[in-house]
Amino acid sequence: MVGLTMPTVFLWPVKILAWMLWRNPVAKPEPTPPKPFRKPVLAYTIGDIPTELMAVIRIEWLKKNGQASEVEEYQIEECPDAQAQFSYVVGTALRQGADVCVLTQYQPVDLDVHE
Repeated sequence: MVGLTMPTVFLWPVKILAWMLWRNPVAKPEPTPPKPFRKPVLAYTIGDIPTELMAVIRIEWLKKNGQASEVEEYQIEECPDAQAQFSYVVGTALRQGADVCVLTQYQPVDLDVHE
């Protein structure tokens, strides 16, 4: 064997084995755009509740697949900042994608609720 040294002789089988077992890197699939999550729902009901309460608010937090994961209920008592509390609780829940049900004796216009 002319020109072949001992390490080269042992390297040839390794090169052949690597060539036979070589696989192209796995191509990453194109990322699919996220499915648009549905818009939150605000259900507004005018009904009889105790006079010391301004509103009863029920918030339903949803998972990404649309199933309910948690339900919270808030009772806002009549006080000077009751309308600010109402706007904060309902607005925050709707911005974060939760469904909101409101039971109150007030008209939507009185609480600054717009369609």
